[in-house]
Amino acid sequence: MESWRIALLFAIRLALSAAILWTVFHYLGMIFFILAIPIAGVLLAKPIIEAGGAWLHWAKKQPYAEWHGNYYEFAGTQIRMVEVGRELWVVDTDLLRVIGEKPSLLLVGHYDALEYGAIDDTNFHGFSPVGAAKVLQKSTHYESKRMLMWLQREVYKQHARKLELATMTVKP
Repeated sequence: MESWRIALLFAIRLALSAAILWTVFHYLGMIFFILAIPIAGVLLAKPIIEAGGAWLHWAKKQPYAEWHGNYYEFAGTQIRMVEVGRELWVVDTDLLRVIGEKPSLLLVGHYDALEYGAIDDTNFHGFSPVGAAKVLQKSTHYESKRMLMWLQREVYKQHARKLELATMTVKP
């Protein structure tokens, strides 16, 4: 249900509950007021539950909203990929998090501009496919080799296939 409809339903039921409770208290007294409180609870239960469900749905989508599906997951870690030209670059913090390292200023000295650098139009630095392979091959972390295979098979290969399909022309 749309959020404005949930809010409207809640407002109507809240006003109705308040009117019932005020009327009961004003005309029938405290004893009947206490007995009328469950009626207000029943009136408000449905919109509260629907609002809770809508909030949970929103909360599940929120961490990924900025990426709108432009991320991958490896070993329970979100791996953000950014298309640079025709290549997919891996955001450095995501790649390094998997192998238990943190980005540092030393990365610029270890890799050339074709392997590591700032990603245009973003606030991120990242590794090209060549740079990511270099990092993962040098790493001694137990997940590094598995991640390299995953990148090559599941990410880069699929991306190359998508580009190939996009550039294919239909013959008449």
